[in-house]
Formats: sequence, C-alpha cells, structure tokens
Amino acid sequence: MKIGLLLSPKIELNDPIVPAIIKLLIENKQTVIVADWQSNSLVTNLNGVERCNPEQLPEKIDALFSIGGDGTFLSASHLMAKSRKPVLGIHLGGLGFLADVSVDNYRERLIDFLNGKYSVEERQGLTARTYFKDSVQESFAFNDFVIDKGRISTMIKIRTYINEEYLNTYRADGLIIATPTGSTAYSLSAGGPIISPELNVLVICPICPHSLSVRPVVISADQVVRIDCTDLSDDVSLISDGHNRIALGAAQKIEIHKAEFPLRIVRFSGDSFFHTLRTKLNWGRDVRGN
Repeated sequence: MKIGLLLSPKIELNDPIVPAIIKLLIENKQTVIVADWQSNSLVTNLNGVERCNPEQLPEKIDALFSIGGDGTFLSASHLMAKSRKPVLGIHLGGLGFLADVSVDNYRERLIDFLNGKYSVEERQGLTARTYFKDSVQESFAFNDFVIDKGRISTMIKIRTYINEEYLNTYRADGLIIATPTGSTAYSLSAGGPIISPELNVLVICPICPHSLSVRPVVISADQVVRIDCTDLSDDVSLISDGHNRIALGAAQKIEIHKAEFPLRIVRFSGDSFFHTLRTKLNWGRDVRGN
C-alpha cells in the first residue's frame, strides 16, 4: 500500500512522532510518500520516503495520513476529496474535532489500519460558485463557507435566498454556511447548533446579527443557498474553511450547494461523534473546581 503524509508546518524538527510513524509504516512494508509543499525543514530530513508535489499526491497513494491539527486535516480534505481515497487524521494536540487518532494510540490505530480493521465514513462537503460578469470561480469547503466583512467596521447586508425563494437580508458581521462537520467549528462559536454528521443538512448561521430575532436556520443539503453580491464592497470576501479567500466587490452572486463528492474518513471501532463531543467539550464532568 502507498501511504501519503501531509504534515503540519508547525511540527518541530525534533518531534519524534513523524519519524516513528514512518518507521512503523516502512517496517510493515508500506511505501511512504510525503507532500513536499511544506516549508517545514523536517520534510527534507526524513529518510526512507518519497516526495511528491501535493497536486500529484492523490493519484499516487491509496490513503492519506494528516498529521497535525484540524487545519492540516482541512488541507488534506481539499487535497483528497475528489479522489474518493480515505483520509486518516492523527491529532497532535489542542481541541480538534476532526482527527480521532492521537499520539497516545497511534501505533495501535495504524496497525489496525494496515490490517484492515477500520471503517470509512463519508462526510459531505460544499461547493460554491461565485459568478462575476465574465467568469465563474468554483471553490470547495469541508467545514464552511463564510461571508466575511473584512476591514469594514459597520455591519454588512447579505441578501440570501433558498432555492430562489427569498429568505432574509442579514444585517450582521457576516454569514456562515456550514456542513454538519463544520457545525462544531466557526458556526458553533457564533451560536449555531451541533449537528450529527450523518444528517443531510446545512446550517446558515449569522455572525453577530443586528436583530435578536435572527437565528441560525437548518435546511436540507439538497437545497441551494444563493447570496446576492451586488451591494457588497471589495472588503467583503467569501472564505472557504478559513483559508482561501475570494473578494466579492465585483461578484454578482454566489451559489452554495452540497458537493458532488464526499470526503472519506477512516474510523475505528469505539470512535463516535458523540464520544468526541463528550471528550472535547468535557460533557458529563464537573469542571467547576469546587
């Protein structure tokens, strides 16, 4: 099997976790290919691995291991979604909802993976088409798309439609359109609901809306969200998964809908969304300290 590695740029040169993972894989007769886009000097000091341009990685490997935090996992999702090949997340610390494997159990989990003792869970993504006068720009998100006001100090007005039916003109600092997976990310911080990932829905969540009556709305993922961009300034952007940014000053509209291809995530026995919630959010524990 050919295993690709995508490393967080924050991994330190003396961190033993990556060499240990590579050694385990090579000892088990696996070919290891590392995406070479990282400025991380660790990449240039790894022995026994092949290096590959990240755009070519999906066609060269059978599975991708994301080593880092949720940001690294999101980069892996953008890289691998269209390939339909599985992604395994190894989390190195922090809160993190996306990667189940940790530094404490990675050896056991990787051996299980190599022995076929895992399942693959499909998670929906989002596709956005941003229409300009003479072009259309398409982008993908695994967590969310955000209409971000940028440097503007005042609210913006975001005229929003569902399947061509007018929903609302949000007067707010921005608007989040999130998948169930993304419901535990920015949307959660903005007051959105936690959504079980197997549900076929999207959440529309305003950021600091002017009116207290404006609440998050959950809609079918088979519906299309349309944003009228004609009154938005150059400071306003469409941001996918907190990274890629499209300026909307010259845009006419945005159409956001469920992506045609799901992301395939490796899961192991005993892992579950609700276990992750209990663990990460300290549910069921008295953390008051008295």
